[in-house]
Amino acid sequence: METRNWCFIDAPARQHEQYAVCAMKNPIKPFKIHFVCRGNTFRSRLAAAYMDTVSGKQFAVSSSGIAALQATPKIVESYTKAVARTFGLTHGITDAKTQTTNQLLAEADVIVFMNKDVYDDTQKEYEFDIRKTVVWHVADIDPAVKHASLVEGNQQLVLDAASNTYARIRGLCDELYEYLTHTPWVDVADAENRSTGLRLPLGWVTDRGLWHRGVHVVAQTSDGKFVVGKRANSIVFAPGMLEISLGGGIDAGESPIQAAVRETHEELGVHVPEKHFRPLFMYRLNSFHPRYNKRTRGHVYVYAVTLPLHSQLAPQISEVAELRTLTKRQVLRMLRMHRVAHFGRLKWNYELYKKAVAYSLHP
Repeated sequence: METRNWCFIDAPARQHEQYAVCAMKNPIKPFKIHFVCRGNTFRSRLAAAYMDTVSGKQFAVSSSGIAALQATPKIVESYTKAVARTFGLTHGITDAKTQTTNQLLAEADVIVFMNKDVYDDTQKEYEFDIRKTVVWHVADIDPAVKHASLVEGNQQLVLDAASNTYARIRGLCDELYEYLTHTPWVDVADAENRSTGLRLPLGWVTDRGLWHRGVHVVAQTSDGKFVVGKRANSIVFAPGMLEISLGGGIDAGESPIQAAVRETHEELGVHVPEKHFRPLFMYRLNSFHPRYNKRTRGHVYVYAVTLPLHSQLAPQISEVAELRTLTKRQVLRMLRMHRVAHFGRLKWNYELYKKAVAYSLHP
């Protein structure tokens, strides 16, 4: 997203620049989204209720308040329930409120704070990883409106204010849902390729310049030709450019070899068993793309694979516009010229491609 009505909080930079292979664990799904406000009586409750309604079983949604046990009276506001009834929220709005705890914050994959004040106060009292946080700008209902409603006995005043606030929450939830589902989720690593315990959408990871893991596969036909793909023009990042290797992020819970098999099947339409993939090397990618204002930091596992005889290539049209098989001479020329006449220009990872081709030619 180029424009958002919410913000990330910048995480401190990592100092170490070495990496090591890590163990991977299968994720516990669904991914967890947790909303935090002050009293857990209104904003966070409605945000959780709406997100639960639109996301179905894709996300486990919950909410809490950093002062839920202090609010008086200790029940959910009547206007919260009225708004929920009016808009048909399926997530029950009960009187039971939840106090924020370190455990709730630790278990969440994504934490959404309803405003900066709540975020700041939570930082003073609790421990949590700020790299998985989002801060909205949703103010609580003006106390003067609540007071006027009580004095005048006109509940419609506060109901109108609550409905307006809910409309803003709903818009922010829709925006967040699109952001969380637009790209696959990945496991976040550190500069040494150790697991951080975070799992986040790939778009989130690149927006914040976090480390993750990826795979590249150099695919060759049985007669030794290289499979070169042209990226679809509909892809936001590097549309229409050429790639020597298949590639992508390693999904949350996947192993590198599982990702290599999946990417080969998705992009070529060919299923190749794991035992046929030959690991070549690991490559640490750390590059900034001014055009997209994104920094890619990835630990890339590079493999080579020879496709089965008579394989019928069927590219994934959403990602690959065209596939060609090039001879060794043609590929080496492409590496020198960074392009293929009447086909396209090579994507920027020149050093990675040169090394991948060199290793694949010399088992």
